[in-house]
Amino acid sequence: MSRLSCFGVLLRASIVLYLFLKCSEAQCTPCTNFKGVVTHIDSTDQVDSNCSLSTGNASVPSNLTTVNVLNKNQNFNCCCTTMPEVIMNLTASEITTSAVSLSWTEPFGNRSFYRVEWTDGNTSWQLNTTETYFNVTALTAGVQYLFTVTAVAGDNTTVGQSKTVSKYTKPAIIRNLMSTEITTSAVSLSWTEPFGNRSFYRVEWTDGNTSGSQNTPETSFNVTALTAGVQYLFTVTAVAGDNTTVGQSKTVSKYTKPAIIRNLMSTEITTSAVSLSWTEPFGNRSFYRVEWTDGNTSGSQNTPETSFNVTALTAGVQYLFTVTAVAGDNTTVGQSKTVSKYTKPAAIRNLTVTEITTSSVSLSWIEPSGNSSFYRVEWTGGSRDMNTTTNVTAFNVTELTAGVKYTFKVTAVAGDNITKGKAQEKALFTKPEVIRNLSVSEITTSSVSLSWIEPSGNRSFYRVEWTGGSRDINTTTNVTAFNVTELTAGVKYTFRVTAVAGDEMTEGKHISVSLFTKPAVIRNLTVTEITTSSVSLSWIEPLGNSSFYRVEWTGGSRDMNTTTNVTAFNVTELTAGVKYTFKVTAVAGDNITKGKAQEKALFTKPEVIRNLSVSEITTSSVSLSWIEPSGNRSFYRVEWTGGSRDINTTTNVTAFNVTELTAGVKYTFRVTAVAGDNITKGKAQEKALFTKPAAIRNLTVTEITTSAVSLSWTEPFGNRSFYRVEWTDGNTSGSQNTTETSFNVTALTAGVQYLFTVTAVAGDNTTVGQSKTVSKYTKPAVVRNLYVSEITTSSVSLNWTQPEGNSFFYRVNWTGASISQNVTKTFTTITGLTAGVQYLFIVTAVAGDNTTVGEDSQIITSTKPEQPVDIVATRRGTSRLNVTWTLHNGSVDYYSVNIFNAALNYTSSNTTQTREASFTGLQPGRVYEVTVTAVAGGFRNQSARVQLATNPNPPGPLTITERTTSSLVVQWTTPGLMIGAQGISYNISYQLNGTGLGERNQSSSTTSLSSNLTSLSSGTCYTITVKTMGPQNLESTGVYALECTLPKPVVNLTATPLSNSSCKLQWTDPVEVKNYYTYRVQYIKATGPVPKTVSTNFTQVTDLEPGTGYNFTVTTVAATGSEGTPERTFCNTKPNVVSNLTFEGLNTTAIRLSWLKPNDHKPTYSYLVTISKNGSVVEISTMVEMYTFTNLTPGNCYNCSVVTVVQDVKSDSTETIICTKPAVVKNLIAIGTTTNMSVTWYRPMGQVDNYTVTIYKNNVMEDNRTITNNYLSVVFQNLKPGKVYVVKVATNSGPLTEALNVTNATYPNPPGGIMVVDQTTGSINISWARPLDMDLGQYSFSVFHLDRQNLTEHNWTLLKNLQSGRLYNISVVTVGPFDYQSTVVTTANSTRPQSVIRLIEAGITTTGVTLVWFQPESKPGYTFRVEVTNQSVTTNTTMKTITGVQSGSNYTTNITITGLQSGSNYTFTVTTLTGDGTMATPVTVSYFTRPFAVSGLVASTVNTTTVNLTWTKPPQYQSGYTYRIQTEGCMSAPTNHTMETGEGDLITKLTPGTRCTFSVSVKALNSIEGESVSTSQYTKPESVNMFIYNNGSNSTIVVCWEAPRGNVEHYIVYLNKVLFSDLLNSSIQSTSFLNLSAGRSYTAVVTTISGPFNASSEPGTTATYPNQPGPILILEKTTSSISVEWGEAPLMASTTFSYLVTYLSTQLNNKTVTLTNTSHTLPSLSSGTPYNISVATVGVLGLQSEKVWSSLVTTRPESVRSLSVVTAEENITLTWNKPVDHKPSYHYYVIWINSGLIVSETTTLMEDLIINQLVPGSLYNFTVTTETADGTKGAPVSNSICTNASPVFNLKCDSPNDPKVILSWTKPKGLNQGFQITAYETNRPPQDQAHYNTSGDCTPACGHTVSDLKHNTDYTLTVTTLGCGSSSTIQTLTCKTGVNAVIGVAVGVTIGVFAILFIITIALVIHWRRQPKKDTSDIQIHSMR
Repeated sequence: MSRLSCFGVLLRASIVLYLFLKCSEAQCTPCTNFKGVVTHIDSTDQVDSNCSLSTGNASVPSNLTTVNVLNKNQNFNCCCTTMPEVIMNLTASEITTSAVSLSWTEPFGNRSFYRVEWTDGNTSWQLNTTETYFNVTALTAGVQYLFTVTAVAGDNTTVGQSKTVSKYTKPAIIRNLMSTEITTSAVSLSWTEPFGNRSFYRVEWTDGNTSGSQNTPETSFNVTALTAGVQYLFTVTAVAGDNTTVGQSKTVSKYTKPAIIRNLMSTEITTSAVSLSWTEPFGNRSFYRVEWTDGNTSGSQNTPETSFNVTALTAGVQYLFTVTAVAGDNTTVGQSKTVSKYTKPAAIRNLTVTEITTSSVSLSWIEPSGNSSFYRVEWTGGSRDMNTTTNVTAFNVTELTAGVKYTFKVTAVAGDNITKGKAQEKALFTKPEVIRNLSVSEITTSSVSLSWIEPSGNRSFYRVEWTGGSRDINTTTNVTAFNVTELTAGVKYTFRVTAVAGDEMTEGKHISVSLFTKPAVIRNLTVTEITTSSVSLSWIEPLGNSSFYRVEWTGGSRDMNTTTNVTAFNVTELTAGVKYTFKVTAVAGDNITKGKAQEKALFTKPEVIRNLSVSEITTSSVSLSWIEPSGNRSFYRVEWTGGSRDINTTTNVTAFNVTELTAGVKYTFRVTAVAGDNITKGKAQEKALFTKPAAIRNLTVTEITTSAVSLSWTEPFGNRSFYRVEWTDGNTSGSQNTTETSFNVTALTAGVQYLFTVTAVAGDNTTVGQSKTVSKYTKPAVVRNLYVSEITTSSVSLNWTQPEGNSFFYRVNWTGASISQNVTKTFTTITGLTAGVQYLFIVTAVAGDNTTVGEDSQIITSTKPEQPVDIVATRRGTSRLNVTWTLHNGSVDYYSVNIFNAALNYTSSNTTQTREASFTGLQPGRVYEVTVTAVAGGFRNQSARVQLATNPNPPGPLTITERTTSSLVVQWTTPGLMIGAQGISYNISYQLNGTGLGERNQSSSTTSLSSNLTSLSSGTCYTITVKTMGPQNLESTGVYALECTLPKPVVNLTATPLSNSSCKLQWTDPVEVKNYYTYRVQYIKATGPVPKTVSTNFTQVTDLEPGTGYNFTVTTVAATGSEGTPERTFCNTKPNVVSNLTFEGLNTTAIRLSWLKPNDHKPTYSYLVTISKNGSVVEISTMVEMYTFTNLTPGNCYNCSVVTVVQDVKSDSTETIICTKPAVVKNLIAIGTTTNMSVTWYRPMGQVDNYTVTIYKNNVMEDNRTITNNYLSVVFQNLKPGKVYVVKVATNSGPLTEALNVTNATYPNPPGGIMVVDQTTGSINISWARPLDMDLGQYSFSVFHLDRQNLTEHNWTLLKNLQSGRLYNISVVTVGPFDYQSTVVTTANSTRPQSVIRLIEAGITTTGVTLVWFQPESKPGYTFRVEVTNQSVTTNTTMKTITGVQSGSNYTTNITITGLQSGSNYTFTVTTLTGDGTMATPVTVSYFTRPFAVSGLVASTVNTTTVNLTWTKPPQYQSGYTYRIQTEGCMSAPTNHTMETGEGDLITKLTPGTRCTFSVSVKALNSIEGESVSTSQYTKPESVNMFIYNNGSNSTIVVCWEAPRGNVEHYIVYLNKVLFSDLLNSSIQSTSFLNLSAGRSYTAVVTTISGPFNASSEPGTTATYPNQPGPILILEKTTSSISVEWGEAPLMASTTFSYLVTYLSTQLNNKTVTLTNTSHTLPSLSSGTPYNISVATVGVLGLQSEKVWSSLVTTRPESVRSLSVVTAEENITLTWNKPVDHKPSYHYYVIWINSGLIVSETTTLMEDLIINQLVPGSLYNFTVTTETADGTKGAPVSNSICTNASPVFNLKCDSPNDPKVILSWTKPKGLNQGFQITAYETNRPPQDQAHYNTSGDCTPACGHTVSDLKHNTDYTLTVTTLGCGSSSTIQTLTCKTGVNAVIGVAVGVTIGVFAILFIITIALVIHWRRQPKKDTSDIQIHSMR
């Protein structure tokens, strides 16, 4: 007792030690049920089974309950050690290939240690451990082990119940995984099996989109059904025997071979390239490899396209092209596809024609580059196209037609004889043949008429050439006659006529003829001068020769004549105002013969008027007055020219007011005294002046800018020279002239009022019209530098700089406002705005008229947004939160919503324009912090933080791990994505299913993953619910399970077969059956088990397979998963019957019987086939589903049946009746006439009842006859001719019929008689009547002539390509079906002969006409009928034979018809007749006989362009005669005109100064002419139109003139009234004066001389150009001006001059200024604009020197605006606005400087730039300069800013025992200005307790100690790098401070005390246990007794 007391004291001293001992050793208690009897000799004791007994030092096995004590003095002990409880939750937590880690929960009660045992079935091991976990090692991979863990009591003997778990070790990884074969759809894999064991291998494959998997026990596998050309990842994993445990996977990546490409073809072939195309293969591919070779050289190239152009090939060579698809690894290739092609041969070179004749062309060429096999020569033209081949490079093409255009093509052909190169072609004509019978039909003084016969072959036209006189001339004609005109009289000419081919170049041989023209009359009799007392005459000598001239004049008091040898004469001593007639006649050398006289009639001139003056001028009238002339006059003619027309009038007084004039027009007024003939007038007095211009109309302002006003107006009525535009603002004025009706006044001041005046000025630059004015303000300039100075949530403050120029006030507008704000200051504040709204603010300067506004200046900004509030979660899920909030005022651009969870290290953000945001992808059952930031423009306003939680996920699926009739063990898994979630528990409840009542446990919670539901009713179903409970009292959805206890099995199960597909099952209900029980009846088919559920105790199982035995099981089912023990029985079905029993008559004696196998046919099945007739039965057994009966009687029927047999069991019978076919007839023949068809045949073999004979036409039965088998023929009558008939003969025998068809046709009827419809020279059109009783369209006709046959469906035909005049025999037959022909119908007819051609006259006289014609294709026996008709008289002449000249098949014939009347019209008709009288088409011509010539032709000159002709009528003159007057030599071409009456004419419009030849001939009614009579005369020359110009020279004057109309013999030139030379040749039309002074004025006059006449030009004045100024120097450039200076023009001291400065921008706004000094500043220019600046000297007459240029001088561009910088850590973003007046060609020059050094520079076209690779935390200066395309820079704009500081990294903390944290980090990149450190308790809001500290640099290391913290507390610490600009991003770290030192000491002392007590207690226990326990045992034993 003292020991126990001591032990109790120790236990009370330290309860910890007591608990330790209690837990570490099993309790041994005295035996409470010990029964024993002790004697002196022996003792027998009975011991409870849970106690152990020891005697002395020997222990007794615990399984013995009886002990024999042999020694009476022996002591024994009884220690009852209880068994330990079973361990709990034995699990294998980690499995490898060689180890399994076990863990378990210690059992209730005590234990000493654990015994761990494991075995693989062959070998076993065990080890002890005191821990609740053990790692079993040295295991074999892939082997199943059974692990057993048993708790062992403190006696090391007593063991509890064991707990076992079976696990496979992971199989080892497979080895040497490789692909052994790859195709387009399969990859074969192989590998070496892993070390250890495995059950099978799992092979998986994926292409990234689709995946596949399959198991195999082998070490190889062929993966099929893959896509070609796709990369697959193959994974092979060894799987253990549990089909679950897998080893480490081995992977290999391979591409399948790409499929072969499809449809490889060549789309284009050239000489050096072949274009290939193909269809892409099935599946995938990366690219295609294209290879080619010609056998010597090869090439290869890759392409991703399905086409490729192979280039650099050799022409004409065969290449083999190969295309292969290549997979994405660039290595795996598919099957190749090849194609062989020749490249085109190159084109031949230098195709030339070496010789051309009338019938051949010789070609030659150079062989092409590359290869070729031969050449194909083709030529087209003539009547056919031809081609041939040759191996050489030359070919002579023969047998061509003369004068025909041929196109020759030569093509090189490749070796395949197909591929050919580009053809080289040459088009040319063969030479035409020579013309025939060239003759001259008529000769005059100026013309010769030629005619000829056309050559053989072709020609395009004829070239007629003639030489003689002063020049050689040629022309062309398409007809065989030509009249050569414009010849010179009396000159010998040679005429040549040549046939020319169609190319107008190739000519045949020419034919020529020579002759002389007739002499001509004098020409151009003119009056060169008329005075009051004389008339000067001149003329041009006649063409040809003459001796002298006779001059005659009549009038006045006497008639006079004289002679002269020259072509001019001055007739004097005439009376003024008298009409005289002058005649001049050319006389021949015999002094007798004279030509036709030329005459001229005219008056002498009156005197001139005096003192013409102008008394008044208006816009529409001028008043004239004058003094009458000396002498007499009849009246005055007043003329005025100008405006749109010339007008004249007459007056008898000496004054006249000219009205209805046009304003502003220059008029010339002439007043002339007119003589009494009202024609002859004196010298005119004239006056030139302008009318006043009218006032302009509609003066308007079309456009106003800041510096310009555009004016426009309507031009005034009438004319004007220019407009004077003037403007003034009251201080300064300007003026400029313009010829346009609009003007842009520039260089104005912005916002100023101007008065603009526009006046029209006449052409004299002096006369002005009435002015028009308008007043306008210029637009104010745009305000500058508009910016926002302050922004709130409801207001924006604006500032700007006043614009250049003037403005009255500023108008401020903004979006959303209905009114504007007018201010006079350059700033304003707009209030009352809405928060977070973007506004467009517009500031405009307004001019003094309160209307004119300048250009808008705009800026866009947003007001600041309000702060979001009231953040709540409106909808939440397990992975999403739907957050909403409130914004009390305004709007935002968007919201930035942030959500984060520190424990998950999760942060996410979302932007939205609504007040709602949804976050997905969250973790279930977690708490998140949410903030919402309102963003408007560049402004942000963040809300307070709000914590929101997600719903927890429900638990995993409920599973029943153990089920009995009275309990269910429910287990679930941790909810998905909730491992590590805090505060999670589970709520479990269950209830009886379906009632809502009954057993129900109160809901309970647990943190474990299972629960045992006990004391349940058997066979009963319960609804079990488990929910996850999460933070913020959120619960998941429930996980439900409906589970039942097990029912009892059925009894007395029997089965009875019913049919071949069903069995009936019956049983007794199980004990304690429930009304909801069902029974599952299951049997196994070939496809697997087939279940069936019923609610009764019987069922009929149908849909079974016939002839099959089935094992049936019946299982009681209470619910799904709750089933009783199954009961079994057996049933067998009948076999099935066959189906689709059919027969087929193979021939007349054999029938094949066939059927389908019965359903679920088995190899053991056989068939019994039976055939019977008339009691005779035959049975045949067969294993196949077909049998053929042979040697049957044709036409008989039989009964047949088939039965399925299996193991002597027969199915039901399937029966049918079969019959044999009858035989068909033999030798079936049908023979037809036009209306009958006879049908015959032979008797067939076998039995025939009768025959049915049917005849069909167009598938319609015409007749049908049934005859007995005694007849073998039939005749069908009354059929239609020419029709196809089908005759069918059917053999009838019993129910079957067999037929045979024969097809034939009746013959067609013949056509009707042939009639000739029309005949031509090459065709005969015939027709005939259609055949009788035949349908149209069912026949055709065959027409025969010569050896030709024409087929036609019409009853007419045109026989073409016949010879003219030939007799043809023609036959026609009707052609019916099968080309059957009718009898023949014939006729004989001739074609017409060819009509005569080229029927023309070969000579016409006054009494006769000679005709000539050609007869083409003449035949023997041809005659000609010639008819001559004159009015009513007809003469017929018929010639049977006419001898002519034959040319081929053509005959030439002529006849002269005499005795005709002169000047009469005759019609001649010639008709060709064949020998049988067939006539050709008549050919008719009409001709007149010639008239006689005129006599007495005279030509008299009237003036420079007029000659008067007179003559005498010809002999025998007839009514209707006309005269043709031909004028030549004084006009551009000979002219003809006809006079119908009179023997004289005034010839006008002649060429001045020229000798003219006039020919007059008499023309009959058809214009046929008699012999012409000619004469010659001269016209006066005209004055020249002179030009004087300087040629742009400063020292040379050039005088030039236009040759006056007509001819001039010489010129004389005067300069400043000084004679330059005596005579200049008429070919000279200009002269130059050299070495003149610059800038001076000069005047010139040119006089023309022709014969005795001359005329002077009007004087012309010009000046030399001034000298050029010196070079331009650019002094200064600004954004709006350029200052220039230039050198003075040399050698210009003695004359007046100025300088014209022009500057032209690229926008083409040309500006000029005139100066006298040599420097100037060009104002009001556009910025950044290149100008071309020129300076020219302006001298006399406004002439300008050459300009001195300075090109593309660019003004400085404006600077960029609003330069802003957005910083980042190592980059910045520069943005700016375009400069004012930005140009598309601008770019920006950007430099950035760090510490005074240029870091870099660049140029950009955009208004923003991102600059990278900067140093963090450094100060940079950024400069942006506008730069034009030529490098002109604007003023730079700069901005200085720092980059953001870089954050620290490697942030760490150390927590000593003190209440502080020591931070350390790695120095950040770049520069910094220290670090800001914050610290706050992690579990408290940071804003309430943050510690802020600032640390300096990282010297010597980066770190900081945060003090004054709490012990043992979690702190969130942040470190921010500070810089000269923005700070870095915040780096955050959580750290815990150390424990308090006092607490540590106390804990240490306590542990020490407990250690001492522990040692003492252990010692006492050991001592106590070693003490003998005999007495105690005795006491216990005795006390028990």
